[in-house]
Amino acid sequence: MSAISNSPSATQPPQKRHPEKSCLMLAGFALALVVAVVAVCYFGFRLFQGPQAKPGAEIAPRKKEVNASSKTAAAPAPKQIQTTLAQIAKVEAAKQGTPGGPLYDARSSNVALSFAALPLDAPEVVEAQAVLTKYLLATANWRDRLPYVFEPERVEALLQEQYEKRAQPDPEHGRLMVAGVITAGSSKVLNLQFACATRPDAGMRANFHRTRSGKLLLDWESWVAWSGKPWTEFKQERSQLPVLMRAIAAESDYYNYEFSEKWRWLAVRLRSPDGLHNVTGYVARNSLLGLALANLIGVPLPNNLPNDMPMPALKMPGAKALVTLRLAFPNQAQSDHCVKITDLLADRWLLFPAEGK
Repeated sequence: MSAISNSPSATQPPQKRHPEKSCLMLAGFALALVVAVVAVCYFGFRLFQGPQAKPGAEIAPRKKEVNASSKTAAAPAPKQIQTTLAQIAKVEAAKQGTPGGPLYDARSSNVALSFAALPLDAPEVVEAQAVLTKYLLATANWRDRLPYVFEPERVEALLQEQYEKRAQPDPEHGRLMVAGVITAGSSKVLNLQFACATRPDAGMRANFHRTRSGKLLLDWESWVAWSGKPWTEFKQERSQLPVLMRAIAAESDYYNYEFSEKWRWLAVRLRSPDGLHNVTGYVARNSLLGLALANLIGVPLPNNLPNDMPMPALKMPGAKALVTLRLAFPNQAQSDHCVKITDLLADRWLLFPAEGK
């Protein structure tokens, strides 16, 4: 006998299988596995490589570890800075500044100079002598004198040539004879005049500029009577280019060689400051330069100049004058003592900055 079931149907149809769903599930599992493996490999590699620098940043080299004892031994000794008086002078010059006034700036016209005497014991005279003493005591090296001279940066090369190449010491001055103030407009210079055995015609002139910082500084060029060339060298070379020279001027009656025409030329005897050398300078009589020089040495020359023409006052006959001028030899000069006067810079050895241009 067959068993009896409680279901309404004694028999059920078989279920259908779907193989495509199984394949999709296997593919998704495989893809997830591959992604996981790649991620593990990537982060493992980055971890092994270490931290990376940012783009554009420089990679600092790894510092070596040095123990304290070796680091102390390798440290260099501190460098000692040595400052010379010449360096101090240059720094001071930059702070001092050039005094103001027409002859320290651009000079558009001649400025009349005046001289006012001072007592020899006046405070500014005593101050100037103290500066001169410090300058003269700095004999170990000429650079040690730069802190006491006016415009040290400009005249440094001149000092070097004077004391190294020319080997010329400063003349020895005697007692103080005259003191005063030279005034040109608002420009003022303190002037001291000393006796000097080696300068019988002129003595020693010490001129001092008062800078904006209040310092008195020696005008070195007028003190040593600096010339562009030594007198012996000037006569030997017979330069046709004008050379700045400082001299004592006086009348001369020597007319010869290229300058034999007395009606045309004015002869001026030019003597070196030490009195050991001389030349005869010539300038056209009818020129403004000739008239100016004639007045300085006491030679009256006829002229038609207006009364307001700025000219030096006519001095007594036989007068001598300190002059700063430019001299040049003529082409194919026939002698070493006949020169042409091309320019008169000043009727003194002191030159203001605007006058030397």
